[in-house]
Amino acid sequence: MRTNIEKITSDLGPNYKDTDKQIIEEIYEEINSIASNISGLKKEDTRLYPLVKEAVKATYIARGAEGLASRGEGGMSSTFNNIIDKLKKDIISNNLRRLQ
Repeated sequence: MRTNIEKITSDLGPNYKDTDKQIIEEIYEEINSIASNISGLKKEDTRLYPLVKEAVKATYIARGAEGLASRGEGGMSSTFNNIIDKLKKDIISNNLRRLQ
C-alpha cells in the first residue's frame, strides 16, 4: 500500500522532482497539522486526506510565487488564492469541522 506522500507525488506527475521529497513531506506535515487544527479532528483521520492532498499539491506547485496574487504563463493564467483559506472553507463545507 502506498503512503500518502507517494500518492501525492504520483498525482503531481512531471511537476514533481525526486529531489523534492523532503519538501513534499514538510508541506504535507504543515498542511495536515493546519487541517487538524481547523477541523478539530486527529491528523490521522482519513476524511481530511483528500482536502490535505489538494492543498499540498497546490502549495508545492505555487512555491516561489507566494507573494503573487496571480500569474500568467504561456497563455494560461493562474490565481493564487490563499490555499489555507480554501482548505478551511473545504473542511467546513464538507462538515468536517468539530467545534470544541
